[in-house]
Amino acid sequence: MHRGLCSLAFALFSLAGLAEAQNHEPRPADKARLAAQALVLDVTRAGQRFIAVGERGHVLRSSDGLSWEQAEFVPVQATLTRVAFAGGRLWAVGHDSTIVHSRDLGRTWSLQHFEPEWEKPLLDVHFFNANEGIAIGAYGLFMRTEDAGRNWEVLDMADLVTSEAIDWESAAFAATEDDDFDEFDDFGFMDDDDDFYDAAMDFDRGCYEFMECHLNAFLNLGNGRQMIAAERGYGFRSTDGGETWESFRFPYGGSMFGLLGIGDGSILAFGLRGHVQYSNNFGDTWEVLDSGLSSTLKGGTIDPNGRPFMVGSGAARLRFNPTDGSFDLQEDRLGGAFVSVIFDDSGRKILAGDRGLGYE
Repeated sequence: MHRGLCSLAFALFSLAGLAEAQNHEPRPADKARLAAQALVLDVTRAGQRFIAVGERGHVLRSSDGLSWEQAEFVPVQATLTRVAFAGGRLWAVGHDSTIVHSRDLGRTWSLQHFEPEWEKPLLDVHFFNANEGIAIGAYGLFMRTEDAGRNWEVLDMADLVTSEAIDWESAAFAATEDDDFDEFDDFGFMDDDDDFYDAAMDFDRGCYEFMECHLNAFLNLGNGRQMIAAERGYGFRSTDGGETWESFRFPYGGSMFGLLGIGDGSILAFGLRGHVQYSNNFGDTWEVLDSGLSSTLKGGTIDPNGRPFMVGSGAARLRFNPTDGSFDLQEDRLGGAFVSVIFDDSGRKILAGDRGLGYE
């Protein structure tokens, strides 16, 4: 299932292993440098520090976004896909249904959950405070905790969906319009797969399989409103703090990998093939925006001026101006792929992706 990611990881660390064999055991600073140049999938802020996570359980820490050091102890080597900070604590999630936790700003980590036999990567994590949080992932996996992760309740999205806002005939047609069907890409993202192309026209199965879609991204808008972006053009929303969920369809039938809340309560969803979709009514209706981009958008944040900023393949950097609806696009088709971005206090960007960590 993880062929693309494993192949990339094997190639990168075969080269790193060759360097170690030739130059003996690297010093700690050298190890941190090598890790910071390998696949990094997320970066976030924890107080005055920045924390980045990536393949083989790498966790990196920095006080300025330029110099990075490795965590002293991480109990797994599973690829970590997302990291969250709340109430002075950190949680990271990843492949093998991994959840790790840090109480010392990322210096050391403890294991809270690990189930490799499930073959269900966790793809996003969010904590509302120091105790309450959720983690979501492949095949509708939904987990939540009320005690800082000491105990996790394991659910399926199928157990939580109590209503639907889906025109199934239109949904099946939309799903067959997009022919970009993949499994995992090299960054652990999970796109549409071949099986759904046939299942989309089978309404008996299609009405239930959507609830096992990979859950890619979570957004908390406050006042009990939460939203999840999934694969195959599906999404889920809740108005009661995540107790119950309603399914809906985006107008574009491909996977959405990120959600951003704009200050006025509006939402941007972004993902496959550079698609960006906008809603100002909590997903009742969506508008497909022309981003001018055809490569996949994989991560995003809000810049210091309150504007959504997204990154993706081909070194894509895409800024949206909510005032006039315009986009400012920069890309380098020969460049690497960015997966996550965050801004520091000076307004400069820390970028994470297949070439590690960058600063501009």
